[in-house]
Amino acid sequence: MANGVNEWSQEGQLYVWRYANPKHDWRGWHFTADPTGCRSVRNLLDRMHGGEACHRTLKLGTVTDAILSVPNYAAKAMGRFEKLRIEYVPGFDNLYVSPKETALIMTVGDRRLRKLTAAFAEVEVGLGDFGIGTSDKKNADTWMFWWMPSIKYHDGKRQ
Repeated sequence: MANGVNEWSQEGQLYVWRYANPKHDWRGWHFTADPTGCRSVRNLLDRMHGGEACHRTLKLGTVTDAILSVPNYAAKAMGRFEKLRIEYVPGFDNLYVSPKETALIMTVGDRRLRKLTAAFAEVEVGLGDFGIGTSDKKNADTWMFWWMPSIKYHDGKRQ
């Protein structure tokens, strides 16, 4: 594959979940990763960008109660996903995730790839509580991004 996609190997931890019986604002997919995991995903997306259709499969970490507590939404995650297959299709306009047994299949193209990369860049530096649209449709799901729970608090402020 062009751009070194085959040479890429995952580092760090990545977590993806969806809530069981979510309220309207919580129905989409939720993502977080440690800083190394964010850099690793961004590196993969950069290698995919502008190349031919390709894919790579990533290992997902187990979503813990500590991770679920970051969004402050009192609900459990739906299902346990072990892998995320990122399929890059250059002409694909939307962001799409589909569960398949214990894996997730994510499809992304050039149009939204940079927004996805930028979201992981923000999580890498400890930001979160923001979403990115998955399409131009008015009622499209939003994918939410969260900081990791290991971030320390001092005087009520996240550091």
